[in-house]
Amino acid sequence: MKPRTPWVAIMLVGLMTELALSKDSHEKLKDIEKQLEGVKLACIKRKCGTLNLDAKEWARKTDDELGVFLKNAATSDWNYDTNITDENARKIEEVAADVERWIIPVMKTAECYLNHPKESCDATTFRMLRLFRQMTVVPPAKNAETRQRITRLINEMRKIYATSNVTRDETVYKLSDLSDILAKSRDNDELLWAWGAWHNTTGRQVKKPYEELVSKMNEAAKDNGYTDIGLYWKYADYDRSDIESEMEKLYKQTLPLYEQLHAYVRRKLADRYKNVDRTGFIPAHLLGNMWAQDWEMIDDILLPYPISSSNYNVTQALISQGFTPERMFRLAEQFFVSLGFERMTSDFWKKSMFVRPTDNRTVDCQPFAFDFASQTDFRIKMCTTITSQDLLTIHLKMGYIESFMQYRHQPFIFRSAANAAFQEAIVSTVSMSVSSDAHLTSVGLIPSDHFSELTQKLLYEKDINFLMKSALRRVAFLPFGYAMDKWRFKVFRGEITPADYTSSWWNMREYYGGITAPIPRSSDDFDLGAKYHIPANVPYSRYFFSFVGQFQFHAALCKEAGHKGPLYTCDIYRSTKAGNKLRSALSLGSSRPSEEVLQAFTGQRSFKADSMLEYFKPLDEWLKNENKGHKVGWKREGHRP
Repeated sequence: MKPRTPWVAIMLVGLMTELALSKDSHEKLKDIEKQLEGVKLACIKRKCGTLNLDAKEWARKTDDELGVFLKNAATSDWNYDTNITDENARKIEEVAADVERWIIPVMKTAECYLNHPKESCDATTFRMLRLFRQMTVVPPAKNAETRQRITRLINEMRKIYATSNVTRDETVYKLSDLSDILAKSRDNDELLWAWGAWHNTTGRQVKKPYEELVSKMNEAAKDNGYTDIGLYWKYADYDRSDIESEMEKLYKQTLPLYEQLHAYVRRKLADRYKNVDRTGFIPAHLLGNMWAQDWEMIDDILLPYPISSSNYNVTQALISQGFTPERMFRLAEQFFVSLGFERMTSDFWKKSMFVRPTDNRTVDCQPFAFDFASQTDFRIKMCTTITSQDLLTIHLKMGYIESFMQYRHQPFIFRSAANAAFQEAIVSTVSMSVSSDAHLTSVGLIPSDHFSELTQKLLYEKDINFLMKSALRRVAFLPFGYAMDKWRFKVFRGEITPADYTSSWWNMREYYGGITAPIPRSSDDFDLGAKYHIPANVPYSRYFFSFVGQFQFHAALCKEAGHKGPLYTCDIYRSTKAGNKLRSALSLGSSRPSEEVLQAFTGQRSFKADSMLEYFKPLDEWLKNENKGHKVGWKREGHRP
């Protein structure tokens, strides 16, 4: 859910959206208009070349200013998240006002310098200028009222999403409650109600403001030289325009594996529910997730083999060994140190929030990693419980901190991963090692003799179950992740009109993923509006690429570590060679084009699905054998989006 620079821009954009709620925002916009007039006059005189060092000096000065804003933003966000009060909310608005007064003229000034591309300009300054020009999810429109309206529309939709609930029999259900029903209930009628309740209540309210938002964002994009906002997103996130064709290649490459998984899941669900067509689409409400993007929550139905002595309870091991939240963080630190990464700083241990406070403060327990734009101040906010899931989350969040530490020597504008998908993929790569049986055995959470006592049959069944759980989370996601921004890009280009928002979405879900709406939908519905990233206006293609890229990164690190055997058994723990490769890639931040960083890291200049297919090869072979004599795929005739 982050723009071009994963933590830089998300703070700035988030603060700007808060500004729309402040009473004096109209006066702030007047101030910005005056500054923009100054930018227009200065632009006439400025050139970016060897005879004019103004651009280089401006970029350096602006980067220093960015560092101050980032520190202020991180501080206000931290203070609010760890002590939710009206006063701390007001301080966020104050920082937001300062950010907006600064950021729009900066983007325009950078654009002025970049209007002279034939002038010889040093590569670092030129790249800084490009990133300064694309610091927000929506470029600044010329019209002040349009800028303000965009902010208000996003805030309106976010508020709808955050506050929506459903009442039944005098009981109020929030999204978390409805999601819990979808994950745990196995009653078709109850699942239908929960799915319909959220989509009908939330999506329909978001539809009108989203229609207007698309129009206003396209206006802003055209003001900045882009045909539509989708094209701006592509350049802001990837520095290129051919993203859709790249996504299509990866989708097609992974489709045969997905179809095998889909066929198996469909048959298992048909055995349980009468409303599942054994040769057609799977109704979305039966897959354990509100958006049918992750099917792991119904693994009790789908795991091929019974959970037996082959599985070990890691949560119970943590408890029996007396682990505390801090000890769990120390264990995660040990993983990264074994790769050659730095230890967490003293500020990290002193200032992080590892558990829910006991002083009656209201806090936001959503795990999050903070970078305070300094050399030492990095923190994690989390209300840790002693579970295997929280241990994994700690490793993931510490992965972000280690990333922040690796590129802290870079200018502030470069303190992010090589592109929008890179950071998500890197962190997920870490999870592949730390969740492996090999790693859990290495750190003593699984007895060293546990697997040696199992028969070959039980070992095989354990591995297939492990791969199935991973596929239900990672492979099942791909058609959904592909369709999300494919749909938006079409909307932004005007190829899908508001009257067809929902019908076109389900046409894509059926065509690309074999998933269908469980109840009739009409033009009044807007089911995509019930997914956070639409009302919050967060680009989504980064998640699709990261789900593929994480396997590519994992394979590269495992090769460096000298791993022998199936890719899914690899653990890079204690491999300084793998750590050096990872640190080298991270240390570049976004200072170099992502193709260069990817080439140095993996030997390939673009994301490829080969490693993903290698990882799941044993499961793919098992599925093909299991699906013999049964329909694989679904009818696509007449569905081409």
